[in-house]
Amino acid sequence: MPARIQDITFDCRDPHRLAAFWAEVLGFIEDPSHPNLPDDDEVQIIDPAGHHPGLLFIAVPEPKTVKNRVHLDLRPKELREEAVDRLIALGGSIVDDRRAADGTGWVVMADPEGNELCVGRSAAERPDEPGPVDSGERRMPPVRTADERTMLTAMLDWYREGVVRKVDGLAAHHASATPLRSATSIAGLVKHLALVEDAWFIERFAGEPMPEPWQGVDWTADPDWEFRTARDEPLADLVALYRAACERSRAITEAHQLDDLAAQTERGDFTLRWVLVHLLEETARHLGHLDVLREHLDGTTGE
Repeated sequence: MPARIQDITFDCRDPHRLAAFWAEVLGFIEDPSHPNLPDDDEVQIIDPAGHHPGLLFIAVPEPKTVKNRVHLDLRPKELREEAVDRLIALGGSIVDDRRAADGTGWVVMADPEGNELCVGRSAAERPDEPGPVDSGERRMPPVRTADERTMLTAMLDWYREGVVRKVDGLAAHHASATPLRSATSIAGLVKHLALVEDAWFIERFAGEPMPEPWQGVDWTADPDWEFRTARDEPLADLVALYRAACERSRAITEAHQLDDLAAQTERGDFTLRWVLVHLLEETARHLGHLDVLREHLDGTTGE
């Protein structure tokens, strides 16, 4: 399994000053779990959204003497020129101006201790790049005046199909990406939803053995097994797994009445009606997670 960058570390003379500069540049904050005290020789700042590695500044006695072998490239939210002016006001300086007459290019700058960084164009200044894709709206099924069973099953199927549509065309590296602090990924959410279908309809309601791939999993030892293993599986296989689980759930639903009680009782009595309502809530909630992750990873929006 590939590693993730946790922090990018800067050796520096004044970690507090440099941390303050970069916190303003990036919108980072002090790590709440490690408050920075005035006499600390290490200062850490983090992305409050958890999307990017933190920056760690460590005091060393040696001054900077050579050109950086690694530096940060910035894509500002404001216009490039506005970003350059803001960095200068914070204590940065221009090292090399690579801006071209046609608006392309970048500005090489330095932070207060001479560490180089590049400021490129903002997204708004890059007309050559494709904008976010909007997949459009999906019409809800016409069940506003339908009977209870039709309403529940049709709406659940609408959300199920939304899951499949939301991940259509997603690149493999985006499917396995974990941009949050947890192991949550798009691939993991799809596999989790397949598990939820089988767990509630097959095992808990119908009282039947769980099908593969769930058989034999030690959930006590590995409670996030579906998220951990999903990252190494093709997304198409996970979608097929989810579709198959939904078909099994539909077959069980068709064979029972809404008031039928579940075979498994250690969780207390519950009916098929409750399972349908619970799966509506679970599927809709995770579809919302998929929606946000997809937009964050590749810009795709829509229902």
